[in-house]
Amino acid sequence: MNWVGCTVWMASVGSVVAKGVPMDLTEELPLVGENELPPARLRGHRRRNLLIAAAVVILLGGATGLILWLTGSAPATGLVVTTETVKVTTGTIKQTVAASGTIEPASQASLDFAVSGTVTAVDVKAGQVVTSGETLASVGTSALQSDVDAASAQLTAAQARQTSDASSNAAATQIDSDEAAVTSAESALTTAQTNLADASLTSTISGTVASVSLVVGQQVTGSGGSGTGGTGNGGSDAAAATGTGTGSSTSQIVVIGTNSYLVNTTVDDTQIGQIADGDQATLIPTGSTTTDYGTVASIGLIATQSSDVATFPVVIDVTGDPAGLFAGSTADIAIIVKQLNNVVEVPTAAITYTSSGQAEVTQVVGGKDVSRSVDVGEAALGETQITSGVKSGDRILERVITFKAGSGRGTGGAGLFGGTGTGGLGGAGSFRTGGFGGGGGTFIGGG
Repeated sequence: MNWVGCTVWMASVGSVVAKGVPMDLTEELPLVGENELPPARLRGHRRRNLLIAAAVVILLGGATGLILWLTGSAPATGLVVTTETVKVTTGTIKQTVAASGTIEPASQASLDFAVSGTVTAVDVKAGQVVTSGETLASVGTSALQSDVDAASAQLTAAQARQTSDASSNAAATQIDSDEAAVTSAESALTTAQTNLADASLTSTISGTVASVSLVVGQQVTGSGGSGTGGTGNGGSDAAAATGTGTGSSTSQIVVIGTNSYLVNTTVDDTQIGQIADGDQATLIPTGSTTTDYGTVASIGLIATQSSDVATFPVVIDVTGDPAGLFAGSTADIAIIVKQLNNVVEVPTAAITYTSSGQAEVTQVVGGKDVSRSVDVGEAALGETQITSGVKSGDRILERVITFKAGSGRGTGGAGLFGGTGTGGLGGAGSFRTGGFGGGGGTFIGGG
């Protein structure tokens, strides 16, 4: 029995059942007027018949929709290969290494009081623009000034003793001792004066205050030297690359430069050999559509292992002072490792290869398709360099491969519950120049 016969048979059965004629699948259909049943048994048969009718209608609708879908006029599914005539062009082929990195200020100063004391003033807040040498905070100077006064008095006394001993022709050993005492007093005074100056915490760079961890009345412990700071990105890799100090997130005040940036990124061991200092790079900050530019400033020599993958740190200096860069945000990076300008290029999908490995394209000459052997060079982003065989302006065929998921539509007639249904599959995708296109399909059912 073919699909059409099956459908007709199921339709006839459904019609008989729907009319309420008693039917037992193991018995013959009774003739009208024969073998009449008692009312109670008849009602039972009717209820059973209604259930059977509903089931048959549902099966019938589903089978009909399936048949229409299988035997309909929808196009066949699968990959469909077509060709398109394109011109050979000249252009630029760039080979890049892709990575992602973190944007950081190129200069950053992490500042801490070098002397101990009580904070008496905090003159800035986060986000405030400051200049180099500007006072940011202060500690009390009473004790520090006393130290200066004491050291100054000690130096005066040592100098007076030295003068007196020299005028009285004291022994050489005494004169030497006096000179040593003066030197020591001078050093003590210098230290005391430096400590007094360090009571004011000043910025070592011009930029924007990134963080302040000080409040008036806070007791601070001196770091033993003047406020620290320098350029870097807060990481050891950049410090090693630039030879400068790095910032610390625990510093009392952090100031970052806002007129120059760098990007910290990593490149795995399979690609690091392609990169060299001075390579050009493009970067697109996350959430932005603007492309900025930079150059490779340094390449780390010590790899970091993660999940059995070795990656090397790379620092990229951002060119100029582009707007829209924020410290700590991420960016997509493309490091240009090779660039060929004004080369003859064709879509990669236009190239085929013989069994011997010879590259060929199909050239359209006078309305005819002619196979041409070509020599290929570099390839990137769906374009391949042609070094011989065709020239710019020639017309060739490019393969376009389309995936068709097929489509179908069926309509079911009115059933026991008055429902209708439609169904179908659809969607298509294509790929060219070596890449797959999107595809999709939908199914809508009702009943």
